[in-house]
Amino acid sequence: MKKIWHIASLDLKLTVRDRAFFFWFLVFPMCFILLFGNLYKSNPSDQKAALLIVNQDKGKWGSYFIEKLKSPGIELDVKTSPPDKPIRMLIIAPDFSEKLAAKTAQELELKKDPQANLEAGAVAETKIVQAIVRLLSELILYGDRDINDFFTAHAPFNELVRVVTRLPKDTVATIPTGFDHVIPGTMVQFIMMMVLIYGGVSVMEDRKKGVMGRILFSATSIGELFGGKLLGRVLMGLLQAAILLITGKLFFHLRLGSIPLSGLIILVFTLAIACLSIFVGSVLHKEEVIVGVSVLASNMFAALGGCWWPAEIVPPTFRALGMVSPAYWAMDAFHQVIFFGKGFAAIVPNLLVLLAFTAVFMVLALRFFKVRD
Repeated sequence: MKKIWHIASLDLKLTVRDRAFFFWFLVFPMCFILLFGNLYKSNPSDQKAALLIVNQDKGKWGSYFIEKLKSPGIELDVKTSPPDKPIRMLIIAPDFSEKLAAKTAQELELKKDPQANLEAGAVAETKIVQAIVRLLSELILYGDRDINDFFTAHAPFNELVRVVTRLPKDTVATIPTGFDHVIPGTMVQFIMMMVLIYGGVSVMEDRKKGVMGRILFSATSIGELFGGKLLGRVLMGLLQAAILLITGKLFFHLRLGSIPLSGLIILVFTLAIACLSIFVGSVLHKEEVIVGVSVLASNMFAALGGCWWPAEIVPPTFRALGMVSPAYWAMDAFHQVIFFGKGFAAIVPNLLVLLAFTAVFMVLALRFFKVRD
C-alpha cells in the first residue's frame, strides 16, 4: 500500500506543479460557474414575494378580494392597468363582481416572468389560493341571502378558515436555482475533463518515456503500479472537487445537503472517471488526441447528464439518452440530496450504477494497460 500511495502522490505532485494547473482547476471552472450561475439566478429585483394586482373590476368584490390577499409575507401593488414588463401580476377581470353576484365560474389570470424568483412566486401563489379559500368560505357562511346586501348585512369574518401549506411528500425541499445547481454541475464536468486530460496524458507519457518500466524494476508489482495510477487520478478528481466546493461555499453560499452523502457521490463518480482515464491513456498515443477526446467526451457527458441544465426539464427522450452518461447519475444523486433532502437509501441506485460504470471502465483499463509501447 505504501508503494501505491507513493506512485499516486507523485502523480498528484506533478499535476499541481504544472504551470496551467491553477487556470484549469480554478480559473476556467469559475468562468463557467459565474456564467451559468448568473444565467440561472433569479431576478435580483425580485427578492421579496411581491405581487402586482391589476384591478379592472367595476364593482366592490375586486377590492374586497384584495383585502383577503393582504397578509404577512407578500407585498401588494394595486394598479388599474398592466405595466409593460411585470415580474408577477394578478389580473382581476372587469366582470369579476358581476360573475360573483351571478354565482358563475370565473378565472383569475396570473402572469409571471420566467426569470422571476421561484420561491417568491410560490409564496405569492399560496397567498392567492388562501385568499380564494377565505372569500369562498365567507360566501358559504353567508348562505342564500341576497348577495347584493353582503357588505352591509354580513357579520365580520375573522380567521374563519386557516390555510396551512406544506410541500407534498417527495417533492423539492429547496428550489434548485442559481449557483446551488451550477456549482455541482461544473464540478462534475471538470472532474471528468481534468482527470481524463491530466490522467490520460500522464499515463501515455509515462509509458512512452519508460517511467512505468523503471518503476517495475524497483520491486514494484504490476498491480501496485496500476493501483498507484488509479489512486493518483482519484486524488486529482477529489482535489478538483475540493477546490470548487470550498470556493462555492466561501463566495456563493453553496448548499450541499448532507455533506457525507455528497462526498460519497463525488468519491464514487471520481473512481469511475479515474478508471476511464487510464483506459484513454492506454489506447491513445498522442497528447493532442487525448486532449481532444477528453474535452469532447466530458462536454458531451455533461450536456447529456444535466450539468448545464437540470435533466428534469428536458424531453423524456433526451433524458433517457442522458442515462448513458455517468454524469447523469451523479447529478441525479446530488439533486436527491441537495434539493429533495433525501437520505442514503434514495441514492443507492445511483451509486450502484456508478459502480457498474466503474467496473466496466476498470475491465477496459486493465485489459489495455501497458507498461511500455
